Amino acid sequence: MKSILCYGDSNTWGYIPASAEERYPYAVRWTGILQKMLGENGRVIEEGLNGRTTCFDDPTWPGRNGYEGLCAVLESHFPLDLVVIMLGSNDAKQIFPGNPYACGRALERYVKMIRCGGYGPGKGIPQILIVSPILIKPSVISESFEPEAAAAFTQQLGGVYRRYAEAMNVHFLDAAAIAEADDADGLHLNPQGHRAVAEALFHEICGILGL
Repeated sequence: MKSILCYGDSNTWGYIPASAEERYPYAVRWTGILQKMLGENGRVIEEGLNGRTTCFDDPTWPGRNGYEGLCAVLESHFPLDLVVIMLGSNDAKQIFPGNPYACGRALERYVKMIRCGGYGPGKGIPQILIVSPILIKPSVISESFEPEAAAAFTQQLGGVYRRYAEAMNVHFLDAAAIAEADDADGLHLNPQGHRAVAEALFHEICGILGL
């Protein structure tokens, strides 16, 4: 059985659009759907956290820096056959000074950490899949985002992540080409979006791990 770490933000956690931090049941979340599709071939480790960024500390919400938390998660779930990273949406918040290229550079650091830590079977190197997140819509309903700026930010992530993934020789998937945010808040996946992401990841993961 292959161990697959899914490291992400609220769209990995399963945030219900326009809710007060309510969560879809596991069977509705893309991680749960992916687990069902993989069956005994894989163990999906869900590591989603609301507000998680690629590299920024949120002064109002402790523990959201994804890079700072990654090492502990990798060690906790060792050994890992594949690490799936889907982050970047929260970096578009108004309080952060970043840009899409800062996200790409942050993921470059993620890849170096994963490759140098011996987190794979036999203390080898796990496979790595970078997933560019869905687009934030200009109609996004959240005081944390300036709508037009956030939408423009996420529209650039796919191209930036693809170039970084190719340069680092890791796998890449663009979730924005597969699913979109629900109109209820312009930010989070609905059940149909979760299923679409799960199905795309299933085919990608089967190819990567030879399942």
